[in-house]
Amino acid sequence: MLLDPRTLLFSLILINAFMVLSLFVASPAKGQAQGLNKWASAILLETLTWLLVAARGAIPDELSIVAANMFMVASHALILAAIYEFQRRKFAPWKFFVPLVLMLITTGLLIEDIAGRFVWCGLIYAFQVVLIVRALWSDAEMRKGRAWRLLLGGALMILAVLGMRAVAALSGMVDFAQPQNHVAMHWVQVITFASVMATALLGSVGFVLLIKERTDRENMHMAMTDSLTGVPNRRALMYQAGVMRAQRSGLPMSLLMIDIDHFKRINDTYGHPAGDEVLRQAAALMEKRLRAGDMLGRYGGEEFCVIAPDTESKGAQVLAESLREILATTPLKTEKGEISITVSIGFTCCTTIGSRELKGLLLEADSAMYQAKQAGRNRVVRSNASMG
Repeated sequence: MLLDPRTLLFSLILINAFMVLSLFVASPAKGQAQGLNKWASAILLETLTWLLVAARGAIPDELSIVAANMFMVASHALILAAIYEFQRRKFAPWKFFVPLVLMLITTGLLIEDIAGRFVWCGLIYAFQVVLIVRALWSDAEMRKGRAWRLLLGGALMILAVLGMRAVAALSGMVDFAQPQNHVAMHWVQVITFASVMATALLGSVGFVLLIKERTDRENMHMAMTDSLTGVPNRRALMYQAGVMRAQRSGLPMSLLMIDIDHFKRINDTYGHPAGDEVLRQAAALMEKRLRAGDMLGRYGGEEFCVIAPDTESKGAQVLAESLREILATTPLKTEKGEISITVSIGFTCCTTIGSRELKGLLLEADSAMYQAKQAGRNRVVRSNASMG
């Protein structure tokens, strides 16, 4: 199949133009774009680059070579800036302007030296791509999903193409097809065009998917987190308790129900804002005491629940007593002054013996908690049904 540079350039420009239009249409309002506007601007600059290249021979070389390469450098810089904005990091201006100045000097000096441009301009592009790879790899939150791999794969592909072009130039293979002549396309050019098309398309799709993945994670977090205390809500507790119970592999699991004593009195005396602050601080104190594998959640109202995997009855007793003591001995600071609280705790333990349902475990711990309240509050009671 005979390929000519004009056909490939037209295809590349058309694909990029539609991609730019789609990205700007899909971009949300300012402040919520998460870098998508910058990414779309980067693809727009890349489109302008290829328009200038396609016009080579019909316009001055200062435009088709110098300006085109500067547009491409600016495009890469905007891609890096878009990634930084998505990561909510500050983008250093030198990462935009230094490559731009270097490209202006390089293309100005080597405007008649195609081999030199392949090597030295390629080094500038490679430097920018390395910055992009570094930014992608350094963000652990971004790497929780899969979309970042599309961006990383595209960046590595461009690095490989830049290396291939440099080797071709250093080997003397510089008689490449240009839009203004009829020299047959070199295989290096075909690979370069294909790679640029692929990275523009896959990179843009990958960036949109990155935003979707983060939005999904944030929505899930909101759906599974108590908005007042910041700890998991009842739905998250039930889900995680089921997961832990299914993964016990014969190990015990304890469940604690914790209720703040006389919480209605706190609301009536100090007001609901103070009551909310009591809930927040109580949750924070309990979280600090728990082990890494334990899970604290707000079960409802002033009631909390702790799921403690790999914890037998004796360990659950020690944990419950420590939670009761830290809350009883730590005054909570609010706008209405310091407020002292106590809690009543009931717990149950599911050991290797039997396989009770989660609903039954919750009822056992809840019943034990009410026994603690009836016995005078500010105490820990173990469920009679607990086996351990």
